[in-house]
Amino acid sequence: MSDQCPSDTIISVDQGVGLIQMNRPSCANALSSSLIQSLDNAFERLDSDSNVRVIILAGVGHHFSAGADINELVALTPQDVLQGGFVGTSTRLANLRKPVIAAVVGHAVGGGCELVEMCDIVVAADTARFGHPEVEVATMPGAGGTQRLTRVLGRHLALDMLLTGRLLSADEALRHGLVSRVVSAPNVMAEARVIANRIAGLSAPVVALIKEAVNQAGSSLAEGLAFERRLFALTLSFSDRTEGMKAFIEKRTAKFVNG
Repeated sequence: MSDQCPSDTIISVDQGVGLIQMNRPSCANALSSSLIQSLDNAFERLDSDSNVRVIILAGVGHHFSAGADINELVALTPQDVLQGGFVGTSTRLANLRKPVIAAVVGHAVGGGCELVEMCDIVVAADTARFGHPEVEVATMPGAGGTQRLTRVLGRHLALDMLLTGRLLSADEALRHGLVSRVVSAPNVMAEARVIANRIAGLSAPVVALIKEAVNQAGSSLAEGLAFERRLFALTLSFSDRTEGMKAFIEKRTAKFVNG
């Protein structure tokens, strides 16, 4: 299944894997308000689709995303931001229950890097670049960049990037935890699909609980451990847990029913 909108996104679903492609290659997938709204709709649609277990986010062309569309950004007002316009809709990605894999080639900068920071697993081309050059046009990240980047990289490296606009190579991003895997550019989507297919074959409710537990890592250790314990106890009531352990003992592939 595939839907196309030349100026916005391409959405497809195959064997439990949803693929969202930003489709503005002529401008390096710059995040216009229409593209952001299209992404928001796509995330909502795939997160609520029971046939989709995992989502891949990618860009058409040579770049993941060059960030905000400057042609629109110059007209952005404080009221637009405070009312949730332009940057507000992008936060849906960070709140999805299903895992999201970013497949990154070329540049993921500014708002494009913020999209990466919201994803759960990041597969990058060895030639990919990541960063926040907003300071070069006298502004700053507005969709979580200062907060999520700092939580991943630490204060010193985050400030080095944010205050100078310098970009990280894929290898640097991997070394510092912004990226999960680095492969050659032609193999990025294939690697993302390998990961997605693996996740899609597992118990969907357990996968969702694991993501929910990891997302609590920002709380205190005591709170996080208590939260994890409650979710672990919940899995003991799942039929998938019974099937998974029975299949392991019987040395066969488990047949999960997602319950």
